[in-house]
Amino acid sequence: MRRGLGPSRPRAIRSLLAAILSLGSCTSSPVPSDSPGAPAPAPAPVTDGAAECPEFAAVPSPGALTPPEIVEASGLAASRRNPGVLWTHNDSDAGGPLVYAFAVDGARHLGRWRLGGAEVHDWEDMALGPGKDGGDALYVGDIGDNQRKRREVVVYRVAEPAVDLAAAPAEHRLAGVERLVFTYPGGQAHNAETLLVDPVRGDMCIVTKSRGGSAVFCAAAPLTSGELTAAGELGVLGLVTGGAVSRDGTLVALRTYLAARVWRRDPSRPLAEAFRGPDCDLPLVLERQGEALAFAADDRGYYTVSEGAAPALHAYARR
Repeated sequence: MRRGLGPSRPRAIRSLLAAILSLGSCTSSPVPSDSPGAPAPAPAPVTDGAAECPEFAAVPSPGALTPPEIVEASGLAASRRNPGVLWTHNDSDAGGPLVYAFAVDGARHLGRWRLGGAEVHDWEDMALGPGKDGGDALYVGDIGDNQRKRREVVVYRVAEPAVDLAAAPAEHRLAGVERLVFTYPGGQAHNAETLLVDPVRGDMCIVTKSRGGSAVFCAAAPLTSGELTAAGELGVLGLVTGGAVSRDGTLVALRTYLAARVWRRDPSRPLAEAFRGPDCDLPLVLERQGEALAFAADDRGYYTVSEGAAPALHAYARR
């Protein structure tokens, strides 16, 4: 384990990225714990209640996302209201503001839902979190800004609809879509591809995508439009392309194109504090351009998917 978030780190530390990503377990261990005959590493002493690294492993893929419209799968979320259902969306969708549902079993397409009144600039991630009515809501982050010119970013929130796994795929319309508008401190512009929503508290964080170290900006629940609060910088992770919070709020994961990491946290604490503790490696199947990660609804695993036509849904389970 190591401490993951804090003030900006020296460039010399960031140059160790390749070595860090090659480790197969917690970074405090000089030998990966899954190496034959290697002793299990002792958990690093921490003060925030974090335990040893959770262990996951890749399992057979459930299948490929076959709808021809899904060519830039950029976000992923596992439904709790609809067991066995996953949500995704495109980076930029010619069809408009759409989210797609598919079954975990076989990655079967279940339909698409149009967000009434929403716009698509650069949708980069999605999450499930608390809704106004006490149920779950879908959160979609229009937070991409490759040119770093946007004065504000938008997060759409709408009550998660019911999905009929037995019905033929069709298009539906979602009403009551909320538009939450956020700015970064000092009027700065950032490119970001990661939206995190705490299912327990309702806090939200955006993690930027930058070669010089990804920054974390957060808003505390209840969410309203306004300026985000700077929560620190991830100095050695690399280009962060996606992430998720587990259903019970105890795990937060971030991924890049080549690697993934996970932090344990106290779910009673603000999400902005999640990266102050030690972090561990997560297994990640090499994908063409992987940008999405979501924990399973039962927290017993997680899923990843890449951009591209008919991308494979990759699955991982706790050991």
